[in-house]
Amino acid sequence: MLASNVIILLAINNIVTCGRIDWEVEKSSSFWYEQAQLSIEEALNRRDNTRIAKNVILFLGDGMGLSSVTAGRIRKGQIKGQLGEDFLTEMEQFTNLGLAKTYNIDRQIPDSAATATAYLCGVKAQFGTLGVDGRAKRSNCSNSVGTNVTSILDWAQQAGKKVGIITTARITHATPAAAYAHSAERDWEGYDTKRFGIRETREGCRDIAHQLVLRSPPIDLVFGGGRRYFYPNTMVDVENPKLNGSRTDNRSLIDEFWHGRFIWNKNQMDKIVLGTSTPLMGLFEYNHLYFETDRIVNRTDKPSLSQMTKFAIEHFLNMKQNGFFLLIEGGRIDHGHHDTKARYALDEFVEFDNAIGQAVEILKEKDLLNDTLLVVTADHSHVFTIGTYSTRGSNILGFGSLESLNVSEIDAFPVNIIAYGNGPNFPSPRNESYFSSIDTNTTSYLSPAAMPLSSETHGGEDVPVYARGPWSHLFIGTMEQHTIAHKMAYAACWGAYKDRNGCQSFIKSTTTKMAFPKPNGSPSISTFNFIRIIILFLLILVFV
Repeated sequence: MLASNVIILLAINNIVTCGRIDWEVEKSSSFWYEQAQLSIEEALNRRDNTRIAKNVILFLGDGMGLSSVTAGRIRKGQIKGQLGEDFLTEMEQFTNLGLAKTYNIDRQIPDSAATATAYLCGVKAQFGTLGVDGRAKRSNCSNSVGTNVTSILDWAQQAGKKVGIITTARITHATPAAAYAHSAERDWEGYDTKRFGIRETREGCRDIAHQLVLRSPPIDLVFGGGRRYFYPNTMVDVENPKLNGSRTDNRSLIDEFWHGRFIWNKNQMDKIVLGTSTPLMGLFEYNHLYFETDRIVNRTDKPSLSQMTKFAIEHFLNMKQNGFFLLIEGGRIDHGHHDTKARYALDEFVEFDNAIGQAVEILKEKDLLNDTLLVVTADHSHVFTIGTYSTRGSNILGFGSLESLNVSEIDAFPVNIIAYGNGPNFPSPRNESYFSSIDTNTTSYLSPAAMPLSSETHGGEDVPVYARGPWSHLFIGTMEQHTIAHKMAYAACWGAYKDRNGCQSFIKSTTTKMAFPKPNGSPSISTFNFIRIIILFLLILVFV
């Protein structure tokens, strides 16, 4: 009887949680009751994991607001041939969920540099600054002296962990830069005279690319784009002979300062022996990495975010070190939104979610999932909306179904499901020739915008924080964005939390057996051995 009930529940769970190709099963009220029952049972069976996090991975979807998650969920489900609305992404399967406030100390609507300073360094800062506290004013080098703050990457290295950064943007861009650099201006990515030059150097500042290669100890793995900022403008790019570096100080940073291995394509990445201790830098594009949609068609010699993620985790695990920290950024979700090119943004979200699934799969295979804290969040949202009263399973990139609720009563033309609060496609044409000529599924299509701007802006609403693994229950509720860094450090006993209650016994044990505490209520290995001895003794007595 018990076995049959289990089989029935598993079958129901499969129907409830897997994406559906039609909604016939949803007509029955029993379906929704069963779904609710499973949800309650799942919540009741959930137990807080209070192990010390051996590894920490922070996935950052740049510009991934709640509306992006919803639309991305539908897009991913529809790519798989499903309706989409009931699909469950990898991040949505995490056990705990909260919301983060994204404002900067001087701005209601934030930018990616100051928000990165919050969730990586644990302090809120002023718009446009990174790796410095709120005393630093944007673009003012002399004012920023003495305002540097450390990041969770620093705290992990101090604890003896391997550290890495992966991004689909330039490695000197706002999100990754906040992990290792200190700059009063996010645009000081390289020495180019226009933004950063002699004046800033004399005042004691260094450009972001220069800070990366001078970092000591070096970052163990750095994958992204942005070769232009590491080479002089007199040197031809390693891949494209029509392009030169952008530095005007005549310095080749990789040749002069990088004491590790340098690669620039997937072929070279695939030849790396996993687990080698030499620091590794992969700069796979002159500028940002290609959008995933374009990479699949044109640049398969360059790694995807999923492939870089897989490589990095396996690389660190093969080092057999005492854990690692990884920052993995889906940086171009943001770029697609700024251009109001929803196809780019949502396909970038899909690949970002694929990378999360890739990480979970590897950690599960290595039996490390319960020892690894995984956090997924965004730096900020966008003024990106999904609306109309479209029928179930409608193409998320298209128009609401042609019924009265989805056709404008003002001009009698269909209404887009996706629109932006501001951006370049203003006013969006609305006439017969326009509607007959467009294809909303293409990457070149611009979604309509309500207000005119050359580039769409960030949004100000809270962003989701998904978490699973040790101490992931700390990420429940509405939180200030800067607490994310502190909660990760607390879970792993890093930085200011290395001496918190429960950390010292963990640190001592790792120096001998590399043993990790079990969750509350779980018996230790020594307890099992003791029980085995007692049972063996009793069996001997019975035999005698």
